[in-house]
Amino acid sequence: MATREPFPTQQLAILALCRLAEPIAFASILAYNYPYVRDIRGSPDNAAFYAGLLVSAFAVTEASTAVLWGMLSDRCGRKPIVLSGLLGVALSSLVFGLAENYWLALAARAIGGLLNGNVSVMQTMVAEMVKCPEHEPLAYSMIPFMWFFGSIIGSSMGALLAKPALLSPIFKETIFDQYPYLLPNLVAAGFIVFAVAVGTLFLKETRDVTASEKETCSGQDDEESPLLPNGQSSRHQRESVTRVPTAHMLRTSDGVGDSPSDDLVSGTEEITAPKPSPRWNRNMVLLILQLSLASYLQMVYGVLMPIYLVDAPSPGAAEGQFDPRGGIGFSVRQVGGVMSVNGFVAIMVQGVIFTPFVRRVGIWKSFVWLTVFAPLSYAVVPLITMVPRSHTLAAIYSNLVLQNFMNIIIYPCLLILLKDATPSLSILGQVNGVAMACCSGARTIAPPLAGYVYGAGGSAAGWWSITLVAVIAGLLVPTIRRPALAEEVRDESGD
Repeated sequence: MATREPFPTQQLAILALCRLAEPIAFASILAYNYPYVRDIRGSPDNAAFYAGLLVSAFAVTEASTAVLWGMLSDRCGRKPIVLSGLLGVALSSLVFGLAENYWLALAARAIGGLLNGNVSVMQTMVAEMVKCPEHEPLAYSMIPFMWFFGSIIGSSMGALLAKPALLSPIFKETIFDQYPYLLPNLVAAGFIVFAVAVGTLFLKETRDVTASEKETCSGQDDEESPLLPNGQSSRHQRESVTRVPTAHMLRTSDGVGDSPSDDLVSGTEEITAPKPSPRWNRNMVLLILQLSLASYLQMVYGVLMPIYLVDAPSPGAAEGQFDPRGGIGFSVRQVGGVMSVNGFVAIMVQGVIFTPFVRRVGIWKSFVWLTVFAPLSYAVVPLITMVPRSHTLAAIYSNLVLQNFMNIIIYPCLLILLKDATPSLSILGQVNGVAMACCSGARTIAPPLAGYVYGAGGSAAGWWSITLVAVIAGLLVPTIRRPALAEEVRDESGD
């Protein structure tokens, strides 16, 4: 009796370690970004603007090269791209910590984004590691979970290690006194180097294995299909068109057109012509558009909520009344506490709720229903000013939980649907590269665009502009065709 493919725990754990390194380095600057710019420029003038450029520089350049790295991973393999990208982030962190002028720091951030193609390639590796559809919800939740976890570690590390000479005399008259922001970047770079070392030794290449051995959830015998240098097997490969659902066929279609060898179809020997190169389809484009909108909403919520919380109420606004222009009026310390709780809520949703929920409801239904109802969660935020002061925190936390629940479930579901809509794994790296480039672009324009609307029209206008984007995402749902048969496999596994 055929055995089911086990969950790739070890390889996913190594990939998770590599994924954890990037958000630690990325988020470590957020805690000290504003004073860093003020100190390095020697002037507080427009410091907030220049600090925003440092954050955006990484995302902009990452978006510009994501497709290139995805295509290179289709040709050269996933592992070398991931490890070289991590080394690029480590180099960027060191230069950033040692920079003595703003433009060098900005160049360091830009170079870090240029050299980093990890997100799309890691998503592709997850798709190639996981052979059983019922394993996908847990596996696909790993990368965003590591992002949330790494962001919390990075932000805390940046706050604790920046300007160490002010905290302890042992750092006086040392290199850390001369370069007050070097220590957090040095620690981040050290962690990245450790992740690269572990990945070099233990992370397995996924592209060739998937392309040549054509493993399926039914547990095909790998030893009977050895990998030859020219990509052909010593035995006839079996097409899975008539044996397994489409979800499995998508995993096994890579490399079919690369070999003119004979195939066995349904146990009958036939000579088949080489298949044409896989092409993009309408569903893939629509799913990438949905991913971009989801990224925009996730980023703009994370940027606008702290501003809304710290923004003072409008002059003359009475407690319990709707305030269309002002905010809650929290202190910076209160906002920090709320955001810390938000980070842990995100981890709980990602690590505890996501997998059982999606297994029960299904990938497709989770995406559809949460996307359709998402606009309500943005539309009600300005109404928090109407809540009595004693219940304001409860209203804020309720909205944060709702947002985390929706965003954290929608995004991985879209990644799985995009993978199922891709006709062949041979172009999956390219597809994920395009998707991540679009997502990075959406994250880049989200903060300034929403900030402009918020500043010009007030808090209600800012939040309702986000609601409009969420409505557009909901209206696009009926135009997307559900990937054939893939959902049925997951529904069975969740019963």
